[in-house]
Amino acid sequence: MRIFIKLLITIFLVSCSKTEDSTQTELITDSYFFQKNTFNMNFYNCEISSNQFDSTYKKTEDALNFYRFSKVLGKAESEDNCSQIYAQISELTPLKEELLLGDQYMEISVCNSMVQEDILLQSLAPFMDFLKENNVKVWTGISNIEDNNFYWINIWESEVYREEYIAEWINSPNSGMFAQTLSSSAICENPSTYLFL
Repeated sequence: MRIFIKLLITIFLVSCSKTEDSTQTELITDSYFFQKNTFNMNFYNCEISSNQFDSTYKKTEDALNFYRFSKVLGKAESEDNCSQIYAQISELTPLKEELLLGDQYMEISVCNSMVQEDILLQSLAPFMDFLKENNVKVWTGISNIEDNNFYWINIWESEVYREEYIAEWINSPNSGMFAQTLSSSAICENPSTYLFL
């Protein structure tokens, strides 16, 4: 009996010492930084009102601007009397993806990158952290960099919300810090804004 008890104690001690050396896996649950989607964006700006776009496209009230985000469909055909922008947009704020449903107040900026894409994303990180920590109601994505140019897309909850947020943001110390960080990585033109229905 003593030998049997000693054997059990030895097995127990050996198994305990093995678990100390085992690696632990940490589960990361913050989906704000993970599980991001890439969307194919087809954006059209037409010279005259158009009815040639199907219901998969959102449109402005004057039927001059149309766009569609799709995870599956790629570049769409060109349309008469319309200029087209096609880009793959990588979302930066996946927790705000519900803003892609319903009416959308969209802001599109054309930007020039002066650095590699990974450095650009690092310079955007403080702004993304601010959006998350303050629960700012905006979905943000950027296109791939091509010839040092990229599109920066923001989809706001509404025009009023955007205007109120920007007025508050401009007067905060965060705007200056972010502008300084971003200006060393990219320069963006004033955005064009659209209300899509």
